[in-house]
Amino acid sequence: MAAPKRPTLTHLAVPKAAQPAPQAEATSAPAPTADATTHAAPPAGKRVPTPRRAPQDMKTVQVRINKRGWMTLRNLASDRDMSLEALMVEALNDTLLKHQQPPIVERRTGERGTEGIEAE
Repeated sequence: MAAPKRPTLTHLAVPKAAQPAPQAEATSAPAPTADATTHAAPPAGKRVPTPRRAPQDMKTVQVRINKRGWMTLRNLASDRDMSLEALMVEALNDTLLKHQQPPIVERRTGERGTEGIEAE
């Protein structure tokens, strides 16, 4: 006897609302279009998520390193009472200085970017 088939994720999906059938003949007036000042209201009872965006002048850098190196860097950041992000920014600025460039790399600021910043 075979095991019952596992359900797929499609059974969890919410079906789309029925779309009205397209009209057979074209109308002479153009359909109203949304511009930057008008927004369609969300359907009643549905929450529309707000997209999270990084500031325009910030970029994300991802680096893959070995586990021993990552653990050592994490411990160093902890010993210095700073975040790993702050340690990486310091390292990037040191690299710029090493190559005679101005140290212009800055950390993000805000709720998750305030660790390790000394109070003035």
